[in-house]
Amino acid sequence: MAAKKKGRGTKRSTAKKAVKRAVVKKAVKKAAKRKVAKKAAKKAVKRAVVKKAAKKAVKRAVVKKAARKAVKKAVVKKAARRRVAKKSNSLVARVKRVATGVVEQAQTAVSQGVDAAKELGENIVDRVTG
Repeated sequence: MAAKKKGRGTKRSTAKKAVKRAVVKKAVKKAAKRKVAKKAAKKAVKRAVVKKAAKKAVKRAVVKKAARKAVKKAVVKKAARRRVAKKSNSLVARVKRVATGVVEQAQTAVSQGVDAAKELGENIVDRVTG
């Protein structure tokens, strides 16, 4: 049998190996790029989700604030209506209320004065008889 020549066989296998290595390198680079692209896409999606959630939270806060303001305004308007309604009837009612208060205070003052006069009279009687 004839022996193989070393030079020629090794050259071909070396060339094949180099081509194979180049193909593998390209494949690895592409895979790496894909991985990077996937990671970037995932990050972008996460960022978008976070941004969307933040926007929703802001919208909710704005809506809540607006609702609170609307409720406050409604309460204030209602109270103002009550005051206005009372004012329209209240001229006579207010005079009546004030007069009642004055009468009560006068009654209290008079009863206290009468009690003080009685006590003074008793003290004088005690001093004269005693």
